[in-house]
Amino acid sequence: MYERWKRRWAEWRRRWAERRFGEGTVVRGRYRIVMPLGEGSYGVAYLCEDIKNGNRPCVMKRVQPMRGGRSRAEALFDLEVRMLTQLHHESIPELYEQFHYYGYYCFTMEFAKGASLERLLFEKDTVFSEEQSLTIVNKLLDIIGYVHSKGIVHRDVRIANVIVDGDQVRLIDFGLARSFAAEQHESPGPPLADDVSDNDPMEKQIRRKIHPSSDFYAAGHLLLFLLYSGYPEPMESGDGDERSWDEELAGLHPITKRLLRRMLLSEEQPYEQVQDVQADISAAIDALQSPDSSA
Repeated sequence: MYERWKRRWAEWRRRWAERRFGEGTVVRGRYRIVMPLGEGSYGVAYLCEDIKNGNRPCVMKRVQPMRGGRSRAEALFDLEVRMLTQLHHESIPELYEQFHYYGYYCFTMEFAKGASLERLLFEKDTVFSEEQSLTIVNKLLDIIGYVHSKGIVHRDVRIANVIVDGDQVRLIDFGLARSFAAEQHESPGPPLADDVSDNDPMEKQIRRKIHPSSDFYAAGHLLLFLLYSGYPEPMESGDGDERSWDEELAGLHPITKRLLRRMLLSEEQPYEQVQDVQADISAAIDALQSPDSSA
């Protein structure tokens, strides 16, 4: 009975939200909703037009956890807004306004023009060369370095959250970002509610260790996605087992392979400083531009 009631309540909230946040709706007499951009376990993002600023495009995020109720929504809202308030960088969306709307916690921010790496890879079938892949990640690390300089770890660096617009790279979605300077004094995430389990996959992501090296690890996986764009489907080894990435991407420059191993924490000492990662990326790019140089 209780589970059935919860499902009905969730369905009612979904329909209520659709009425209040449907396409064409003007929120607070200012933000006209154009279309939803994406939905996750802890909120929905919408592309909007700011009709009080010449229909300037912007993004509105409605914080709505699938579990945990109002107190959890408030905690997650406060955390994300706190992170964005501290960040002012041309490659990070600027926070515009925070407000409550029909009981929902919302905020608006700058719209990041361009296409996500996820869309470029899986919808447009874009192929990135090794040098292009390294260059994109190097630009991404400029942003990550700035974020770390503010005492913050992004903790959700992935192809869906990296936007490319020509030569510019942007980093979005700071919903999982946390302050590592305060790690000894703060919990990684809001307290658990009665209907949130420690075994919940998203909960594990929220509560994983807060350390700058986690962003380098994630950037390493992002680099692998880019590098795989120019290679055929993964092959199997002779004994039927799947090959490792360094076997499948055998044509990579040895410096790039060493860089990846260290970013992925598999063999080398993990990176602690963004400058060290970028120094090795620059070395790999230089080597690619000078084919006769030794590895």
